[in-house]
Amino acid sequence: MTYLGTSIPEDPSDADLKAVCSDYAVMCTTVMRAIADRYDPAYPFVNTKLDLITGQDFDADDPVRGKQAVYGWIQGRALEALAGHARWLSSRGEDDLVERLRSITRDVLDQLRRMRDRNEGHLSFFMYPDGTPFQLDPSGRPVPTDTSQAFGFSDLFSSKGMFAAARYLGDDEAVLEACEYIDEVEEAIWDNTFQTDQISLDPKNPTEPRSGYHAHGPFMIQIGSAALLVQSRHPTGIERGIAIIEHELSSYVSLDGRVRGLEEGDFFEGVDTEGQPYRDDAGVLLSDPGHSLEFVGLAMKFIHAANESGDADEDQNERIDKIRKQLPIVLERNFNNGYIEGSGGISKAFDLVTRKHLNTDMPWWNLPETIRAAAYCLASADDETEKALCSRIFRDCHNAFLKFVRPDLHLMAYQTRDASGNPVSVIPATADADPGYHTGLSLIDTIEVLNTIHPE
Repeated sequence: MTYLGTSIPEDPSDADLKAVCSDYAVMCTTVMRAIADRYDPAYPFVNTKLDLITGQDFDADDPVRGKQAVYGWIQGRALEALAGHARWLSSRGEDDLVERLRSITRDVLDQLRRMRDRNEGHLSFFMYPDGTPFQLDPSGRPVPTDTSQAFGFSDLFSSKGMFAAARYLGDDEAVLEACEYIDEVEEAIWDNTFQTDQISLDPKNPTEPRSGYHAHGPFMIQIGSAALLVQSRHPTGIERGIAIIEHELSSYVSLDGRVRGLEEGDFFEGVDTEGQPYRDDAGVLLSDPGHSLEFVGLAMKFIHAANESGDADEDQNERIDKIRKQLPIVLERNFNNGYIEGSGGISKAFDLVTRKHLNTDMPWWNLPETIRAAAYCLASADDETEKALCSRIFRDCHNAFLKFVRPDLHLMAYQTRDASGNPVSVIPATADADPGYHTGLSLIDTIEVLNTIHPE
């Protein structure tokens, strides 16, 4: 198959949406093949350390971009992506590539387990290849940091990635260990001891802890863990996932006029100690539209897994149905808040008070995440109006994403474009390129859910 860069017309049919799935399949396969080609057993990590603007590998001794900087976020995401792609590629008869990915999955999982053992049960945003964590001093140089830490996003991404990988490999011991890891992270999220470990690499995207600020992000990512548990028929997976999604919707979203002055479906990044929308000293009520849309996609993925399992009881099914009906409202509002017409993309930050963009940089990741959200909502749409809404959002995100994709660089995407549409050297979170997590896993889900929609 060949990548064609097919766009979606103004008034798309189901067939128009399904037609782009062949390009998605080529993207996913090509990126995984590049990851396999770049892999070196002497460096047991997924290596996406290349500049997506120049196409060149980063210098090996670069303290942020080089091989000595192992990102816990990336390796955890990579394990989930490797397992997900291998399962999907196996169904497509790509046996040689599947075997290569399986071997890489084994190596990376084993290495992360060793690193976690060394690091007192944790993984960190920045680590040396042996697992020793570090941070950056004010001049940007690596300095050692304490190994005693709270659970953070590296633990969150890695716990679910290790679970997905161990299940795929059929490693029962590693499955049990990863399941316990997921439980520990989830407990920290609920009891408010979870702390972000992200080290900001973009001055316009600060991540410093704030007193009295409780972010929705950990809950949102944990929905992905719940979906994996449900797929494995874990007895508590459905109830845990429903509880997280209900908490997100009741705490971080304005529904039924809950927050005066906000639009229906507005989604804010954090709440204060009283559970009210967190406004900073300047009165800004921050929304990251991409995070809001990622939430919709993960919630719909969970619902899809729960429905397929058949394990939900009557009460759980009623709660799932209520959630499902709310998600298109969140999808529409936050897409409208974040999408930048013309250049095509979704902004990084939006103020729900002034209704203006705070950061018009457009990262790549929120587009495939929104494509997945729109596809799931389309497949379960209640009426033609809702179906048209989902098709429009799918169309706009797909056509915008085409502007990020590099056919000359493994069909990977520029990490960031500015409001004028130009690729810029802005690091959304990590310098490493996406290892198939935001893009590949979202597009595989999209391919599979669109296959459930009957031809017109």
